[in-house]
Amino acid sequence: MPAFLHLLLCLALLLAACGQDDAPSRPEPRTIQAQTLRLALTEARECRSLPGQVQSRNSVTLASKTSGTVTEILAREGDTLTAGQTILRIDDAELRQREQSVRATAGQAGLESKALAARKAQAKATFDRMQKLLQQAAVSRDDVDRARAEYEALASQEKALAAQSSAAGFQGAEIRALMRYNTVSSPLNGVLTRRHVDLGAFVQAGTPLAEVDDLSSGFDLVAQADESLLGSIREGMSVVALIPSLSAAPFLTTLSAVIGQVDPASRAFRVKAALDGTPSPGMFGKVCVPVGTAKKLLAPEAALRPRGELTTALIVDEDSMLRLRIVKIGGVYQKAVLDGQTFILQTGQTGAGQLDEAPAGGEILVEVLSGLAPNDEVVLSAPAVAREGDRLARE
Repeated sequence: MPAFLHLLLCLALLLAACGQDDAPSRPEPRTIQAQTLRLALTEARECRSLPGQVQSRNSVTLASKTSGTVTEILAREGDTLTAGQTILRIDDAELRQREQSVRATAGQAGLESKALAARKAQAKATFDRMQKLLQQAAVSRDDVDRARAEYEALASQEKALAAQSSAAGFQGAEIRALMRYNTVSSPLNGVLTRRHVDLGAFVQAGTPLAEVDDLSSGFDLVAQADESLLGSIREGMSVVALIPSLSAAPFLTTLSAVIGQVDPASRAFRVKAALDGTPSPGMFGKVCVPVGTAKKLLAPEAALRPRGELTTALIVDEDSMLRLRIVKIGGVYQKAVLDGQTFILQTGQTGAGQLDEAPAGGEILVEVLSGLAPNDEVVLSAPAVAREGDRLARE
């Protein structure tokens, strides 16, 4: 029995020793260097971003007035055009055949008119002679009436033939006018921004063929606005515009037009913001409409550290120790100070643990919904190895 108790005691001591060997040791705190920022509520004019594109103020869409096959392409997209320069040609064989048919009809009508005129002249002479003979009682009244009826019938046929000949002339003029539309030319000095058909394509009357922009007329940034903004947007109001292809910096402009007709499919209406300079038609841009003043807790994008499905941030306590915080974030904003006014332009929404790609340049801020508070000191661009419990050596 004592030997059994002695064995149990040895086993207990061995297990205790193994447990002490497997227990993890707490890592020693490290000292890191990083920049910090103390958060504060930002009061600014919040703007609603409306995506759009640059359009010429004077843009012409050329459509076909005839049916046929495109037989020749003389201008490419992007070419500079002068007024009257040919863009493409459509086959006019059918119209030429119609013109030849009308011309033959008109020629036949002319020959018939000459023959009818001769018969009418003879009938007139016969009628006059019958009237003289009637006065001499050489013919009866019936003979005179028959001569008059024949003359009047030939006169009516002559008028009908003249009307037919005139109609053939009008048809010929109409066909020749349509044949001119088979050559599609630019109506103004501009740029061929789009060609809707290629060589060999068959087009119907009314089919769009090409678009020509008058670059000298100026440009607008055209965007679609939700119908809920219809009462708060007006022509001439100041808005913020952004065209990333030209510059990352937003700029102030005014609305040149507000088309209040709501599209029933998209439930949106069009707005146009005036642009200076010479942007290219089709460029992507945004019209940012101020919707009110708001206070938001905004943190720089560099203060947030996505970890899987979570977004975290490191803050500095009063002892210069790093503390990890799980942060819930909202929209991504671009801060802009224009003419002494501060605007925050929404560039997108954030998902769990992910940030939308922000435009290059400018100050990008992320709205903090929870996890951080005003006056918190956050670490910016913390090293990847930084963790809670490390000590901050201030730069």
